[in-house]
Amino acid sequence: MTRTQGERLAALAILLFSLGYFVLAFGIKAPPSSDDSPFSARSFPLMLGPLGMALSLVLLVRPPEGAPVGAAGFSWGRALGLIGLMAFYALAINHLGFVVTSALFLAGGFWALGERRPLVLGLVALGVSLGFWVMFSLLDVKLDWGVFERIWS
Repeated sequence: MTRTQGERLAALAILLFSLGYFVLAFGIKAPPSSDDSPFSARSFPLMLGPLGMALSLVLLVRPPEGAPVGAAGFSWGRALGLIGLMAFYALAINHLGFVVTSALFLAGGFWALGERRPLVLGLVALGVSLGFWVMFSLLDVKLDWGVFERIWS
């Protein structure tokens, strides 16, 4: 086991302990004399449990020693392209409808993330969009077809 794995295992153990401590703190009986007091016998455990969970989560998600931290290796062009795609999606969904806009958004996102095979771009994006449309229609949620609904009606 490497040092990083050991640290993450210890952080997970602290997280589980803090969660159990927090849950058990609700079972602490407050004496009747502290009904109007903001602090009671369980105030400290109710504060300490979430604090322990938050700190252990920080230990769990922090990058390992020596990993680049910051914006040095960040692909700003890719991020701006995805933000542009999200803006396109928000502006176009009323006009083009859910299925078409979602398929274009997914295909554009796949392309921005490096996928270049046109068959994969088209079929996966359209399949996921249609799959979500079917799932929503099974749940009786009506999704707009945009201009296509107005043409077919």
